[in-house]
Amino acid sequence: MRRTTLAILGLGWSLWVVPMVHGQAPLPSPVSELNHLVHEMSEHVRHLGDDISADLGQAPQGQILIQDTQELAQAIGEFRETLHNSLDTYQVRQSYSGIDNTWHHLQAQLAQPGFNTPAVARAASRVGEADARIHQVLGLNTLPANYYGAGQAPTGMAETQRLAHALVERAEALAVTIRADMVGGGGRLLQDAVNLAQAADLFHDGIDLNARPDIARNGFAGVAALSDRLEQDLAAIPPPPRVQAAWQAFQAVEVLLRQDLGLPNAPQDLALSAIPVGSPSPVVALADQLVTQVNAFIQVFSQTAGAVPEGGFFLADAQRLQAAAADFRQDAARGLNTGQLAYEFRDVDALWQRLARRTNRIARGRSGPNIQQVASMGQTIAQIHQLLGMPGFAPMVISIPTP
Repeated sequence: MRRTTLAILGLGWSLWVVPMVHGQAPLPSPVSELNHLVHEMSEHVRHLGDDISADLGQAPQGQILIQDTQELAQAIGEFRETLHNSLDTYQVRQSYSGIDNTWHHLQAQLAQPGFNTPAVARAASRVGEADARIHQVLGLNTLPANYYGAGQAPTGMAETQRLAHALVERAEALAVTIRADMVGGGGRLLQDAVNLAQAADLFHDGIDLNARPDIARNGFAGVAALSDRLEQDLAAIPPPPRVQAAWQAFQAVEVLLRQDLGLPNAPQDLALSAIPVGSPSPVVALADQLVTQVNAFIQVFSQTAGAVPEGGFFLADAQRLQAAAADFRQDAARGLNTGQLAYEFRDVDALWQRLARRTNRIARGRSGPNIQQVASMGQTIAQIHQLLGMPGFAPMVISIPTP
C-alpha cells in the first residue's frame, strides 16, 4: 500500500491510500518468502528452548517455559505445513494470529526479572526479529507497545488502537467467509466487505497515539459509512450462518470502538454487545460458566490423564487455564470496564490457544466426552473473546461427533 499524508480539516491525519477492490479477492500471499521466514522463526524458537533449558531448567517456572516453547515450535511447524493450501493473505493472517498471540505472551514472561538471562534474551530477540519480518510480509498490524506486558491496561488512544486492530481482523474474516459461503463468491457483498477491511486498516494506520480523540473520531467516518452500507445489504437477504456470525463478530468490536470514540450506538447493537443498557454485561455470566466448565473437565480428566498422549502436559495446560479463568471471573465480578477486562483476559486467551492446539493434535478429529467438554470450554472462551474485542481469533476444537 502507498502511504500518503493528507491534512483533514487541518488536523494532520495520516492516511494509507489503498485502491478499492471491485469484486476481486485479495492477492495471494508470498508463500516462498513466508515459508523461509516461518522456518527461520521455528529454528530460533527451538534454540530459545535450548537456552531456557540450560539457564532456567532447574526452576519450576523454567520447566513451564520449556513446555510452552516446545509447543510453540510445534505450532509454527504445523502452520508452515498449511501455507501452500492457503488461498489468500487474509486466511494466512488469521492462521498466524494464534502463533503471534502465543509468542508475545511467552516473550512477556521471559522479560520478567529472573528469566531474562543474557542467552535467553539474545535468543528471544532473534525470535522477535523473525516475527517482525513475518508481520511485514503479511502486512500485519502491531498491537500497542507493552500490550502483553505486566503494566496497566491500555487507555486513551492506545485502547483505540487495540480495538482498531481487532476491527481490521474481523472485517478481513468477514470478507473471507463471504467469499467461501456465498453463491458466486458474494459479488457486491464481497466487494463491500473487502472495502470495509481496507477502510478499517486505513483508520488503524492513521491513529496517532499522541493525538486528540476527536481526530480519531473524524477518521472513523469512512469505516462507519461502509459498515452501515454492509449492514443494509445483509438485512436485505438471509445470509448463511457463518456469514451472519462473522458480521456479529465485527459488530461486537465496532460497538466498543464507537463507545471509545464517543460515537452513538444503536440500542439493538448494544443489546448484543459487552455493554448492554440496563443489564449486566454478558461477560460476567460467561466467566462463571467458563470456570464451571474447566473445573468439571479437570475433575474427570485428572483421573485418566496418564493414559492419554501428552496427558501430563494437557492436564498442566488445563490447570493453568483453570487458575486464569478463576482470576478473570473475579475481575468480571468487580465490574471492570471492557478495556480492563480485555487486558485481564489475555492469559485465558493465550492459554486456550495452547490447549486448543494440543487438543486438536491429540484428538486428530476424534470425539468423546473429554473432547466435547474441551470444545464447550472453547465456545465459551470464543464468546468472551468476541465480546471484548480481543486481538486475533479464538481457535476451535475440531472434532467429529460420535454416532
